[in-house]
Amino acid sequence: MPPHLRAIFRFAKLGFGVTAALFSYRLILEAWSHAPNPVAMLAFVVLCPPSLLWIFVRDVEIGTRLSYFLWILVAIMNAALYASVRAMVIYRRKKLR
Repeated sequence: MPPHLRAIFRFAKLGFGVTAALFSYRLILEAWSHAPNPVAMLAFVVLCPPSLLWIFVRDVEIGTRLSYFLWILVAIMNAALYASVRAMVIYRRKKLR
């Protein structure tokens, strides 16, 4: 695999991992019945913009099958976002040479 594709794939995995960390954080908070830390949630919104789509499906409880499905979709969208940003950076670097 060419190095530029490997870098794009690495960033896609990073985006997926950020979403997995956010979902894990939300699951732990739900299990312990704690309110989310606003600073941590702001950091996750900055790192995972597709998670804002969760606002539209507010009535879905964390831990149900539907929530797992929706968070997988959010993770795929975040992975695609991270990969496309990395691809644009690589494209710009090649274009400037």
